[in-house]
Amino acid sequence: MSTEKNIRTKFAVGHFLTEKPDDPASFTELARRFAPRLREVYFPWPGITNGRPRMVDIPDEEERTISDLELCRKHGMKLDLLVNGTCYGEKACTEEQRLQIAGAIRYLDKKGLYPEIVTTTSPYIARLCKRQFPDIEVRASVNMRLRNTLALEYLAPDFDSFYICRDVQRDLPTFHAMAAWCKEHDRKLCMLVNSGCVRDCPWHVFHILQHGHNYRGIFPEMERLKLWFVCYDLYMKKKDYAEFLRGTWIRPEDVHLFEPELETIKLATRRTNHAFKILEAYLEGSFDGNLLHLTEPYQGSGFRPYRIDNKSFPADWATSGIAGKCAENCVHCGKCEKILQQVLKYDIDPNTRLDGYSVNKIVYSTK
Repeated sequence: MSTEKNIRTKFAVGHFLTEKPDDPASFTELARRFAPRLREVYFPWPGITNGRPRMVDIPDEEERTISDLELCRKHGMKLDLLVNGTCYGEKACTEEQRLQIAGAIRYLDKKGLYPEIVTTTSPYIARLCKRQFPDIEVRASVNMRLRNTLALEYLAPDFDSFYICRDVQRDLPTFHAMAAWCKEHDRKLCMLVNSGCVRDCPWHVFHILQHGHNYRGIFPEMERLKLWFVCYDLYMKKKDYAEFLRGTWIRPEDVHLFEPELETIKLATRRTNHAFKILEAYLEGSFDGNLLHLTEPYQGSGFRPYRIDNKSFPADWATSGIAGKCAENCVHCGKCEKILQQVLKYDIDPNTRLDGYSVNKIVYSTK
């Protein structure tokens, strides 16, 4: 491995648990392989609501999480505690919530795992951390959907860094304006680069609210009504495949356009079986394969038997404007459909037709 590839990057990876700790696809194995080249690990803590649903109970969840975080800390990675739920119910802004979060941070400190960062959707939690733990960087979650400098200005007293809203991040003028504001006001900008969600999704609030509540319980009724999230509906029909191109993801080859102005580049890895592939692609800045494998949530099931060939995109994909603001008020001019003809390939490899995740394999930490 070259010296250049041993340089630590700005990438952050999400912690996840597999049902079996010795699974070769476990986070432990991922950290052993990639930790020296990663800047941060973002992680939920048992009992604290975060932005992902809990699918399977893990009896030794806390012990395994601590072990994985110790491995990350050993390799110099910063620890980012997720308190990024969209709804905390009756616990929101209460003494119970304050004691729970402060207690978790102090407990982690006793374990030698004091987090450098807390990422949250809650201004209450942000101010709590500012007052009780002033040395912790407080980061605004991507779910706060910060689209412009005015939003950053409103949050600046209580937040040190911000995730730019996925829906506007591809638009280079908007991105540069928000990055310039952060630099001028001694704040930091971050970006999630591999989201598989549709842009400006009208289901977004409903969907993420379910993550904090009855996520598993909604599926029987949704099945009965044939009511699915927008992305699932779209990607089951070939005529709508171009909507994937109007998304918010950034190809590994295009990250360099944003990286100099970013503090952290977040890779979503908590709900996919392709975490190793995602890290390899973005750390190398190049990927020769099915782009659908790099997004989380994974959308490849609906595209079968087709794939999106990452190497077939035009060289000016990220700079031409098609990937940027064009989709904000789409008039269906045919540009995306034309590119789709270039990148949509019939998939003859049965190994690439597998679903992107299994709820029996990857589990999450929200009690």
